[in-house]
Amino acid sequence: MDRLGYFESFLEVLDQGSLSAAARVRGISQPAISQQMAALEADFGTPLLQRSATGTTATRAGRIISRHAAELVTTHRRMRADISALSTTPGGEIRISISRVMAENPVGIALQKLHGAYPNLQLMVKVEDRLVDIVDEGYDLALRTGEIGNSDAIVRKIGQFETVLVAAPSYLDRNGRPTDHSEMGQHAFVQYADHRAHGFHTVQKDGEDAEIELATKLVVDTPSHLMNALIDGLGFARLPRVLANDYIQKGTLEVMLPDYVVEPKNIYLVYPHRHAVTENMRVVINAIYDGLHNYGRTRVIRHQDLQMSA
Repeated sequence: MDRLGYFESFLEVLDQGSLSAAARVRGISQPAISQQMAALEADFGTPLLQRSATGTTATRAGRIISRHAAELVTTHRRMRADISALSTTPGGEIRISISRVMAENPVGIALQKLHGAYPNLQLMVKVEDRLVDIVDEGYDLALRTGEIGNSDAIVRKIGQFETVLVAAPSYLDRNGRPTDHSEMGQHAFVQYADHRAHGFHTVQKDGEDAEIELATKLVVDTPSHLMNALIDGLGFARLPRVLANDYIQKGTLEVMLPDYVVEPKNIYLVYPHRHAVTENMRVVINAIYDGLHNYGRTRVIRHQDLQMSA
């Protein structure tokens, strides 16, 4: 039995939600993938899949096996990537989860350029703002800002965005321009779901830390929705300065509490375990660093375990 291949088919069934869809992705017939699933269930002596009108899902045993199978498949992929790295040209598949803000700016552009520079390198880039579990979901790398959630993965802070509090002049004309942090609780806060603010932001003035209360009035889930809400005068938000600068210079947005320093927004690389950073992965990580350098007003932190080897 080709257990590794069967595990790949099993994971694809769970990912696609049906045997027929998984068979199309795997390039085999539905009877063949059904036979593979039956062989796995016979091997483990328990049902692994349950079928319903809404699709195919894992049983309790299937969920356990899917977690371990994802690790095995990922380890095999990395093993092949390490062997490929012995050649002079990086190659192989790397699965990346990246936030929309990163994907739509210099980091996303830097990753796109890798396709031209390394044609044998297959980047599977998923743009999403949810907190993925890269271990359970089989990702090789995630690039995140703000919070990263609970995970058994390895986390490295690789930089910080300078941030500012901004609102439309029309909003400030109606609601007043605060001069002290204690006044911020009177203003409507527009929360980007990826930020997951906890009711306050930390600010600093003259070396003294303070907290501003956040009265959340609206939660949006994409950067474009956030900018539209701000421009329409629905409230204020905390933005990386590199994203806000053009709007500030055009007068579309205005900085609130300009005498204060707002807490920076951290940038993280997340990967499954300490041995996950192959030479191929370092090519990708270097591209991410290059993209961050092009942001401006961004502090970049390089870690020894992420460097290219000599």
